[in-house]
Amino acid sequence: MMKKRNLITLKTKVMKNKLYILCIGLLIGLSSCSDDFVQVDPTTLITDSQVWQDQNLVDAFLNNVYNNLEFVDLTGEQNFNQVLIASMGMELKVGDAWQNPYKRSVQIINPNGAHRSLGYFKWAALRDCNLIIKKLTIESKLSQGFIDKKIAEARFLRAYIYFEMVKRYGGMPIITDPQDIDTPVEELFASRNSEQEVYDFIISDLEEAAQNLSTTASAASGRATKWAALALLTRAATYAGSIGEFGDMQLDGLLGIPDPQPFWQKAYDTANMIINESGHGLYKKHGDKAVNFQNLFTDEDNTEVIFSQKFDTDLKGHNWSVLGQPKGILFNRGWCANYHVFWDTVKLFDFVDGSSGAISDSELTSRRWSSDALFGQRDPRFRASVFYPEAPWKGSLYTSHENTTNMDSAPEGWSKRSEFRNRKHTGFLVRKRIDERLVKPPINSDGTDYIVFRLGEVYLNLAEAAFHLNLVSDATTAINTLRNRAGMPDRVGLTWENIMQERRCELFAEDQTYWDLRRWRVAEQEIEGRQLKGLRFYYDGITRDYRVTVRIPETVKRRFQERNYYLPIGIYNLIDNPSLVENPGY
Repeated sequence: MMKKRNLITLKTKVMKNKLYILCIGLLIGLSSCSDDFVQVDPTTLITDSQVWQDQNLVDAFLNNVYNNLEFVDLTGEQNFNQVLIASMGMELKVGDAWQNPYKRSVQIINPNGAHRSLGYFKWAALRDCNLIIKKLTIESKLSQGFIDKKIAEARFLRAYIYFEMVKRYGGMPIITDPQDIDTPVEELFASRNSEQEVYDFIISDLEEAAQNLSTTASAASGRATKWAALALLTRAATYAGSIGEFGDMQLDGLLGIPDPQPFWQKAYDTANMIINESGHGLYKKHGDKAVNFQNLFTDEDNTEVIFSQKFDTDLKGHNWSVLGQPKGILFNRGWCANYHVFWDTVKLFDFVDGSSGAISDSELTSRRWSSDALFGQRDPRFRASVFYPEAPWKGSLYTSHENTTNMDSAPEGWSKRSEFRNRKHTGFLVRKRIDERLVKPPINSDGTDYIVFRLGEVYLNLAEAAFHLNLVSDATTAINTLRNRAGMPDRVGLTWENIMQERRCELFAEDQTYWDLRRWRVAEQEIEGRQLKGLRFYYDGITRDYRVTVRIPETVKRRFQERNYYLPIGIYNLIDNPSLVENPGY
């Protein structure tokens, strides 16, 4: 579907296409140091037909699609929207109540449409993918190997666009031809395909793409490989399987998956293929389990990473570490310590002896706790992912205590109270993905890559699919492989609740939990009416432990209604395309 108001944009794009292609082509050509391309006279007009006969220009066009897909959302002031999904998934509270990511994570989603950072309509990028496929297939005289690879990349990107739409809205129009200003109205205003059809289309596109993409087990290029295509396939099949398992058929079959079993089988088979054939392996570089998991996200291009969005300190940085670092300890910039982890999230992480981490509020507040007893003996993935009182950081300790009694007996260098920004909301901060090597980083200086697909998730997809295929032994093996890497004891007698918990711990703060809660159809019971909790810590200098109290840092109750399992298409999109129908409840 091409929206009416986009037709003007499209016409303008066609009129300016030659200059547009020339500019992006020069940028890519210069950066790749291609002597032949650099010699192009910048005043020479490059026609549309010439684009498809030049490898540099084709790559330039394709690179533009990669750049437009928003694998991670860096919009908002200083990239604040990059934590929106984690906030909506109840993992953390970002900043203060007035900041957009928090306001949007607790607002009611109404018929006017989801807010911009949650919505996803990439029609222009979809048209570009279709244009690449069509032009290379029909017009290009480049080598067949190059053509096949670039078409495969376009299919991967097209599948990614459709996956991001279907997980939000259910079935959307499947468009495989690049629409333009002359497209007949009956084709321009396409109707919605069913959710089943869209997932089938995604899987078909990815299977075709995988046949012609590189098999090299590396994410260093930031471009799709065979294994990136299959990682997206196993994620999509897992999502479709869970919609069929837990969801309902609606809108006369437009929404819902009638039979989940084929999707579970596809997810299971594809995950096994990646694990056994790709050359990717779980990151196990460091003996210390917490250090190992922490460095997984900053040791770039390690073998666990299947596909990532590339960043560079000098050319294209972001602000994850800048906004997330605790205040103090070599960093006293005011705009920091913004990702506040809820106590509810902390309780998901069990202790290394296998006992539950879900300590009740009454037990928590009825006794005193050392940092080691309450936090230091938890799942090493917790210690790698969350700043907690006395967590080691840059040769010192992170602190978030409100006050200290018996200060004269406190350890040398201990402060009466910690930095206000560290303790102002929950007492915990996100540590995952924050680069400890950065000291006083300026704005947009974080060059750590954003991991889109990694092998850890593939194991979780395998476990989920195997469990629903009644292959409980295989599911248990997959879960225990991740737990062994983390230094946690094996699961015995694996349950569905174990699998959900494992996924939330392994993938904490990786933009997965919100979507998982929705596809499992538990978001309503987990989110609706909740006000999540934080803790206050009061330190005793003599006993070197804490008195702990519970607080509620959220100013409003969270909302998730049954209709929110599908986001609204939105009134403006419905006006733009009268062939669309709105999702139920809006």
